[in-house]
Amino acid sequence: MLDRPLDCSFEQPRAVPPVSGLGLYAQSSRYFGIGWRYRYLFCVVAVCILAIGSAVVLSLKTSFMAAATVVVTAPVSDPLQPPSQTSRTLEDDELPTQAALIASRDVAALVLKELPPVPPKKAHDWRHALCSHGFKFGCNTGTETTSNSAGEIDRQIDGLLASVTVEPLPNSRVISVSVKADNGERAAALANSFVTNYQKLALTQQRIDLQREAEWLDSRTAELRQRWLEAERGASAYNVKHGLVNTSGGSPLVEHQISDMAASLGEAQTRYAAAQAQVSALKSAMQTGDPQTMLSLGQQPLVTAAATELMQAETSRAQKAGSFGPKHPDVLALDQQIALARTNLSVAIRRALMSINGELVAAKANVDQLNADLDRLQVQAGKQSGPQAEYRTLDQESQSARSVYEAFLDRAKQLTDRVALLQPPVMFVSHAAVPASATFPNRQKLMIGVFVVALVGGVSAIVLRAAFSSGFVDIDEVRGFCGLPLLGIFPRLRGERKLSPSSLVREHPFALTSEAARELGAQLTLASNYRSGETRIVAITSALPEDGKMTLAAWLASSAIEAGETTLVIDADFGRNAGNPKNRHGNTKGFSDVLEGEVAARNVIVRNDSWGGDFMTAGTPRGYMFDRTEISQIQDLFRDLSRSYQLIVVVAPPLGVVAGGLTLAAIADQTIFVCRWGRTSREVVSACVERLRLYGARLAGFVVTGTEPKSFNLLCGAHLTRKESRLIAQRRQA
Repeated sequence: MLDRPLDCSFEQPRAVPPVSGLGLYAQSSRYFGIGWRYRYLFCVVAVCILAIGSAVVLSLKTSFMAAATVVVTAPVSDPLQPPSQTSRTLEDDELPTQAALIASRDVAALVLKELPPVPPKKAHDWRHALCSHGFKFGCNTGTETTSNSAGEIDRQIDGLLASVTVEPLPNSRVISVSVKADNGERAAALANSFVTNYQKLALTQQRIDLQREAEWLDSRTAELRQRWLEAERGASAYNVKHGLVNTSGGSPLVEHQISDMAASLGEAQTRYAAAQAQVSALKSAMQTGDPQTMLSLGQQPLVTAAATELMQAETSRAQKAGSFGPKHPDVLALDQQIALARTNLSVAIRRALMSINGELVAAKANVDQLNADLDRLQVQAGKQSGPQAEYRTLDQESQSARSVYEAFLDRAKQLTDRVALLQPPVMFVSHAAVPASATFPNRQKLMIGVFVVALVGGVSAIVLRAAFSSGFVDIDEVRGFCGLPLLGIFPRLRGERKLSPSSLVREHPFALTSEAARELGAQLTLASNYRSGETRIVAITSALPEDGKMTLAAWLASSAIEAGETTLVIDADFGRNAGNPKNRHGNTKGFSDVLEGEVAARNVIVRNDSWGGDFMTAGTPRGYMFDRTEISQIQDLFRDLSRSYQLIVVVAPPLGVVAGGLTLAAIADQTIFVCRWGRTSREVVSACVERLRLYGARLAGFVVTGTEPKSFNLLCGAHLTRKESRLIAQRRQA
């Protein structure tokens, strides 16, 4: 019994890869199980984050935001400028430039002057209280800094600009001016004030620029006027000095005189030639005596009238003579009349010749005089060519100075007229309205965010706790750990079951805990190839104290008693009862006293009513160093007890505290290693298992205690319903 090797290696069978759907469900169940295991940590972290976040959200200062919309105005066409200069498109950098100018410090300073910030309430500190009660040492003796100091104004401007957002809207000429303030009225007033003050500042700057340009033009125009007048005076003085007597057109008087004299000479020569032609015509007419020729002398009316009268008289005589003959009295009368007409014609021709000869002589004298004067003027003009060229240069300089002066004078007039065309660079599209509700904080959304952060924080705490936990956080981690199988999973006991945990299997035979205990006993029986009549010695040990070894021993003993086996539980954990006063005075004898030979084993075995089996206490506390003699005594004791009991359960001390449990585990037929869920670290378990193997202990596997109730499903199947439990109880009683 004590010397046979372990017949089963307890190696886990190779796991069959699960179906994808079942694998996903298993993974989800695993993660949910981990979360449920640390639900208190999740709740604590989530509630703390929720409380802190709610406090922060509720303590946030409310603010209101108002927005004004402006548009960048197009430049007004100047009617005084040429059409090519009046057309100008909006540049790409115009909107950002205007936005930056609206949010400038100069505009902010004007806004603060118009809408000064509300002064904060002065806090009454202990110094002020002492000073008000007559304690002079509490009064501030230093000079207080006035609120209108440069540093305070700069801080106010910085704070105001931090609450202003000026943003050009894409693909448009519109700019949005948003201001955040403590109340809606002030936010709207600040937004509108930024725009209006920028308009005033821009118009003032435009007027200053025009005024500066106008002043420069005035000074320059005065200089150009003085220059023009000096050039005019210089040209006039040079004209007078050299006797050029130039006309208003700039040409000299001699040239005008020569031109007039040449025109007069031409007219005189024309008159002289006409007079000569008339004289020649009259002389020719007198020589021929033909009155028909004299009719062409239209310039001599008397001659023409006399010639006409003569022709009429000759025509009448010719008609009379043809009709009545030459001797007819009428013909004779007409002959006398013709003679008289010839006489008158001769007299008229003589008078005309005398008149034309006088005109011919006068015209000849005029022509000679004009030729003489023309020669004199040409000589005079030849003498004035050099000074005249110099005068023309001076006159051109005077005209150039005058044209420049007139151009500057026109520009000055245009600037004066352009003042009426000034307009601000931006215009209101819509004024800022008072917001109906606070813009910040949106407590509803923030509370939703805090709730989400609380959930994420709780999950993160669980993930961190599981990632950095030294103990087992998942049942799958225990399976096959150090090459040992998982024999059983036992949950924490709650409610009334905590009053008597050892009697749970006996009082509740159909509970899941009872079923797990029976299954553990069956696994141990099958693993040892148990034959009827043989005694099994099972050692239960753990890494740390209070891992549930005694409770597990009681459940295992109860399940064996229920199966009809005689069972003894030996408490070999001397340190667990070291604080009991009865043990210190030796009033209670047990396993240690049997080893010392002070009492027989039969005398210290008592009946335990909780699970209905025999029990041997630990006895007087002692050290755990077992020598060879004591090991032989323990083996002899187990041989003696095996004659009376079919199952002996030894509760060994924790291996992580003392080494005495290694000896008991090496003597036992089977050793169960108990792990407290979420408490025993992997490193400690690995070290303890390695030491047990070094001592030659026959390790049966792991038993996990203190898990969640739903962990039963991993080994024990589904929960039994009340009807099923009642039916099984009735059948067993029958």
